[in-house]
Amino acid sequence: MIYAIVGAGGKTGLLKEMAAHFRQEGKSVFATTTTHMFIEKDTLLTDDASVIIDMLHKNGYVFAGVPEEPKIKALPDAVYTTVCKEADVVLVEADGSKHMPLKFPGDTEPVIPDNADEIIVVCGLHGLDKAAKDVCHRPELVKQHLNITDDTIITPHHIYRLV
Repeated sequence: MIYAIVGAGGKTGLLKEMAAHFRQEGKSVFATTTTHMFIEKDTLLTDDASVIIDMLHKNGYVFAGVPEEPKIKALPDAVYTTVCKEADVVLVEADGSKHMPLKFPGDTEPVIPDNADEIIVVCGLHGLDKAAKDVCHRPELVKQHLNITDDTIITPHHIYRLV
């Protein structure tokens, strides 16, 4: 099963919780990104499929990406596809939000892999009751979509419409 996690405000945390859950079930888990994300402490920094697969088989879990300091970027398509075949579960962080809890996607977002079985949309509820300008990635798109201003206080209805 391949999950693409998109949105804002909690993608990496959800990815890690899902990985732990599936590992407790005895499943092997491959985690990666299709965009850019900060390097997590357990990230394997390589684009060598055999190294990634060895780690997956050894530990039952691998979080891999290509280093691009201070972040990682997506693995080459051929490497991603090869490693996917070896894992029971694949978790892909397929969107960015610059650590903001809410966002509206740009024209090229999210970057969902073609082989994704499910898409999970997340948002950070810690954006509630705060001014849009303070909690939104791509604020111009958010304001246009919601017909609000920079100083509009975000409500549950706004979040519902964004999701």
